[in-house]
Amino acid sequence: MNAYLRGVFGVLRKDLRLEWRSREAMTAMAFFSLLVVVLFGFSFQTEKIDVRTTAPGLLWVAFSFSGVLGLNRSFSLERENGALRALMLAPLDRSAIFVGKMLSNLVMIGLVEALTVPLFSVLLRVPVLSCLPQLTLVTCLGTLGFAAVGTLLAGISSGSRMREVLLPLILYPIWIPILVASVEATGTVLSGKPLSEAGDWLTLIGVFDLVFLGVGFLFFEAVLEE
Repeated sequence: MNAYLRGVFGVLRKDLRLEWRSREAMTAMAFFSLLVVVLFGFSFQTEKIDVRTTAPGLLWVAFSFSGVLGLNRSFSLERENGALRALMLAPLDRSAIFVGKMLSNLVMIGLVEALTVPLFSVLLRVPVLSCLPQLTLVTCLGTLGFAAVGTLLAGISSGSRMREVLLPLILYPIWIPILVASVEATGTVLSGKPLSEAGDWLTLIGVFDLVFLGVGFLFFEAVLEE
């Protein structure tokens, strides 16, 4: 188990260190997410936004679109530099590679979301301080599923020349259940209702998170072999 955890954190540390040196993915993700929020802010400048229906949808549009940019970078460096084969030959479980890369994607997407929410609150006049713990919980659960299925599908699409186009095409249809549940749960907490009223949606998110994590854990070796 210790060797497995060392493998996971080794992959995580490698990806985060490479991103810290280049900052390419984080810069693109943050810029795109903030640009989307700014455009939404100008669009709803003259009218009050509905915090129950419209606001959570707009927020998750910014999250999901920017997240794809980061997912596309998950395997691009390894593929371009021929380092993926070296990673496969490393003495560690293949599922540890999946978990490490999924965690690195989760960290980067989470940082972008943390930058996006304050600007979203200011520009669209949506108060979030009163429900910040609940919003954080919903966002973390939804992002976990997004990172899990996105990492698996990024590995599948990374071998294609059209990976920037292919990944969104295969990712969004599969992620729709979590996206819908996340939007509904976010609308519940933003409207000031107790988190218990979103219990069914949170259960749905949790079930799909477990399914996507399990699928990635079991089938990632086959993805790497391809």
